[in-house]
Amino acid sequence: MFGSVVSSVITPLSPAYRRGPSGPRFGPRNDKIRHVQNQVDEVIDVMQENITKVIERGERLDDLQDKSESLSDNATAFSNRAKQLRRQMWWRGCKMKAVIALVTVILLLVIIIPIVLKYRS
Repeated sequence: MFGSVVSSVITPLSPAYRRGPSGPRFGPRNDKIRHVQNQVDEVIDVMQENITKVIERGERLDDLQDKSESLSDNATAFSNRAKQLRRQMWWRGCKMKAVIALVTVILLLVIIIPIVLKYRS
Protein backbone atom coordinates (compact mmCIF):
# COMPACT_ATOMS: atom_id res chain seq x y z
CA MET A 1 0.00 0.00 0.00
CA PHE A 2 2.75 2.43 0.99
CA GLY A 3 4.74 1.49 -2.10
CA SER A 4 1.87 2.39 -4.42
CA VAL A 5 1.56 5.81 -2.78
CA VAL A 6 5.28 6.43 -3.17
CA SER A 7 5.26 5.34 -6.80
CA SER A 8 2.27 7.59 -7.53
CA VAL A 9 4.17 10.53 -6.01
CA ILE A 10 7.42 9.76 -7.80
CA THR A 11 5.84 9.17 -11.20
CA PRO A 12 4.43 12.74 -11.52
CA LEU A 13 7.91 14.10 -10.80
CA SER A 14 9.36 12.70 -14.02
CA PRO A 15 11.23 15.21 -16.25
CA ALA A 16 8.28 15.56 -18.61
CA TYR A 17 6.02 16.52 -15.71
CA ARG A 18 8.53 19.00 -14.20
CA ARG A 19 8.69 21.07 -17.37
CA GLY A 20 5.89 23.27 -16.06
CA PRO A 21 3.30 25.14 -18.10
CA SER A 22 5.55 25.40 -21.15
CA GLY A 23 5.83 21.62 -21.49
CA PRO A 24 3.98 19.79 -24.25
CA ARG A 25 1.94 17.90 -21.66
CA PHE A 26 -0.65 20.66 -21.37
CA GLY A 27 -1.80 20.80 -24.96
CA PRO A 28 -4.43 23.42 -25.94
CA ARG A 29 -4.63 24.84 -22.41
CA ASN A 30 -0.98 25.83 -22.70
CA ASP A 31 -1.78 29.47 -23.68
CA LYS A 32 -4.23 29.94 -20.83
CA ILE A 33 -1.82 28.49 -18.29
CA ARG A 34 1.03 30.56 -19.67
CA HIS A 35 -1.18 33.65 -19.49
CA VAL A 36 -2.14 32.93 -15.87
CA GLN A 37 1.49 32.19 -15.01
CA ASN A 38 2.52 35.54 -16.55
CA GLN A 39 -0.12 37.31 -14.47
CA VAL A 40 1.08 35.54 -11.33
CA ASP A 41 4.66 36.56 -12.15
CA GLU A 42 3.56 40.17 -12.60
CA VAL A 43 1.72 40.11 -9.29
CA ILE A 44 4.79 38.66 -7.59
CA ASP A 45 6.97 41.42 -9.09
CA VAL A 46 4.52 44.11 -7.97
CA MET A 47 4.36 42.67 -4.45
CA GLN A 48 8.14 42.51 -4.22
CA GLU A 49 8.34 46.16 -5.28
CA ASN A 50 5.67 47.06 -2.72
CA ILE A 51 7.54 45.25 0.04
CA THR A 52 10.74 47.05 -0.94
CA LYS A 53 8.94 50.39 -0.88
CA VAL A 54 7.42 49.65 2.53
CA ILE A 55 10.84 48.78 3.93
CA GLU A 56 12.34 51.97 2.47
CA ARG A 57 9.42 53.97 3.85
CA GLY A 58 10.02 52.44 7.27
CA GLU A 59 13.66 53.45 7.11
CA ARG A 60 12.71 56.98 6.10
CA LEU A 61 10.20 57.13 8.95
CA ASP A 62 12.89 56.04 11.39
CA ASP A 63 15.21 58.75 10.06
CA LEU A 64 12.43 61.31 10.31
CA GLN A 65 11.67 60.27 13.88
CA ASP A 66 15.35 60.59 14.82
CA LYS A 67 15.50 64.03 13.24
CA SER A 68 12.32 65.15 15.01
CA GLU A 69 13.66 63.96 18.38
CA SER A 70 16.91 65.80 17.72
CA LEU A 71 14.99 68.93 16.75
CA SER A 72 12.89 68.68 19.90
CA ASP A 73 16.02 68.34 22.04
CA ASN A 74 17.59 71.33 20.27
CA ALA A 75 14.42 73.38 20.80
CA THR A 76 14.43 72.59 24.51
CA ALA A 77 18.11 73.50 24.81
CA PHE A 78 17.48 76.74 22.89
CA SER A 79 14.56 77.63 25.15
CA ASN A 80 16.62 77.02 28.28
CA ARG A 81 19.53 79.06 26.93
CA ALA A 82 17.16 81.88 25.94
CA LYS A 83 15.74 82.02 29.49
CA GLN A 84 19.25 82.07 30.93
CA LEU A 85 20.32 84.83 28.56
CA ARG A 86 17.17 86.84 29.35
CA ARG A 87 18.04 86.68 33.09
CA GLN A 88 21.63 87.69 32.39
CA MET A 89 20.51 90.66 30.34
CA TRP A 90 17.99 91.68 33.01
CA TRP A 91 20.71 91.63 35.68
CA ARG A 92 23.06 93.54 33.38
CA GLY A 93 20.33 96.15 32.87
CA CYS A 94 19.78 96.38 36.63
CA LYS A 95 23.50 96.83 37.22
CA MET A 96 23.68 99.50 34.52
CA LYS A 97 20.76 101.37 36.08
CA ALA A 98 22.39 101.14 39.49
CA VAL A 99 25.69 102.50 38.13
CA ILE A 100 23.89 105.37 36.37
CA ALA A 101 21.95 106.18 39.54
CA LEU A 102 25.16 106.14 41.61
CA VAL A 103 26.99 108.37 39.13
CA THR A 104 24.02 110.76 39.11
CA VAL A 105 23.97 110.89 42.92
CA ILE A 106 27.74 111.50 43.03
CA LEU A 107 27.45 114.29 40.44
CA LEU A 108 24.60 115.86 42.33
CA LEU A 109 26.60 115.66 45.55
CA VAL A 110 29.64 117.20 43.84
CA ILE A 111 27.47 120.04 42.59
CA ILE A 112 25.27 120.52 45.65
CA ILE A 113 27.87 120.20 48.47
CA PRO A 114 30.06 123.11 47.27
CA ILE A 115 26.94 125.25 46.82
CA VAL A 116 25.66 124.40 50.31
CA LEU A 117 29.07 125.04 51.84
CA LYS A 118 29.37 128.38 50.03
CA TYR A 119 25.98 129.59 51.33
CA ARG A 120 26.73 128.33 54.88
CA SER A 121 29.82 130.32 55.31
